[in-house]
Amino acid sequence: MGDQHMDRVMVLDPHTVGVRVEGLLVEVESAGGTVARAAADGVVRELLHLNEAGLARLLDGLVTVPGVTEELRVLAEDELVGGLLALYGLHPVPIEERVLVALDRARRRLGREFTLVDIDAAGTARISTAGGCGSGCGSTAEPVSETVSRLVQQAAPEIVEVVLEEAAPAQKLLQIGHRPKAPTGAPA
Repeated sequence: MGDQHMDRVMVLDPHTVGVRVEGLLVEVESAGGTVARAAADGVVRELLHLNEAGLARLLDGLVTVPGVTEELRVLAEDELVGGLLALYGLHPVPIEERVLVALDRARRRLGREFTLVDIDAAGTARISTAGGCGSGCGSTAEPVSETVSRLVQQAAPEIVEVVLEEAAPAQKLLQIGHRPKAPTGAPA
């Protein structure tokens, strides 16, 4: 029985679980009304708070062990572990750093440069990209914005929206040089 439990835990997809929980809450509301839904929401919130406190205590204890901090960073690269840590605000890697790593992956995959403009309090990441394509643009059927959004949200699940902005191309400056000298005998 323990092996079956581990197999089930290893294949959990956070998004799929979230969809299932929301579906169950809708069923509770359908069966028992808004009061039942509010009670079920309260139960979910309490369980989340309990999990957050337990994870925070676990991490506080672990970071005192020499060398564990780097191991935690490696573990947090796992989508499930990283997503769980991000959900509770306990991720060991700052969000900006994770987004920059995702943008580097996007650059290598798509052959374009991407720049993090900012991340607002609502969880929207604004990303700027230079127009035009490098060698990677034609390598995927997925649009650039969807690829960037997916990579950013995998690295930083707390990002709820990615806004991709095309950067204005740099304007070339007019070069003014010395006036060529008129040939001898020509009017000046």
